[in-house]
Amino acid sequence: MLNTYVDLNIKPYKNVDLSNLLRIASKLGYVAVAIEGVDVVSNEFNRLKVLPRVTYKYMGKPITTYEGLRSHLIVYEIDQPTMIKALTSLRGRCHLIRIAKDALTGIRKKHINALRSCRIPIELSVKELISNNSINYTYLKNFLKLLPYVERGDIELVVSSYAGDEYELIHPIQLIALLKELGLSELVAIKALTGVPMKILRMVGSRV
Repeated sequence: MLNTYVDLNIKPYKNVDLSNLLRIASKLGYVAVAIEGVDVVSNEFNRLKVLPRVTYKYMGKPITTYEGLRSHLIVYEIDQPTMIKALTSLRGRCHLIRIAKDALTGIRKKHINALRSCRIPIELSVKELISNNSINYTYLKNFLKLLPYVERGDIELVVSSYAGDEYELIHPIQLIALLKELGLSELVAIKALTGVPMKILRMVGSRV
């Protein structure tokens, strides 16, 4: 059985040929992607499932209205570690939590416990880990604090590219190799690109 690879974070640069980006994503083996910042005119492109994504800054409480977002992937971004402790209010209000590098830099055991308790998957955007062909070691050092909890299943992980064009898309096999190099088992690494994002797609109401 082939793995169903999913990239839940693609944010095209201005004037990028979206059709070509999606074509390359499909060629790399992805079966579904989430797109942010552009209008998604179709929910399928050459058998590649496409859904719109919207990301909000988390300011301690969720927004009060989700009109018109029924079929959207809803994500909250945490950019301060102090906001992590108040995540219980997001239960049932979003599908994914993105921890920005500034928040990850200040993460402590109490914040990790809050992530475990909220039971909402977290997202690792590869572009924050690797940029200009070099690794952000500060980001990596703090991200590694989460990996034992991901490995045990206490925290669910989604890995996405945050690609702005087709050149920033990453082959899923390379992402799995990266996660294994960071210390995750192969099974958990694969799950971060298949099982967990597929579960989120089902929550959104999107079938692959």
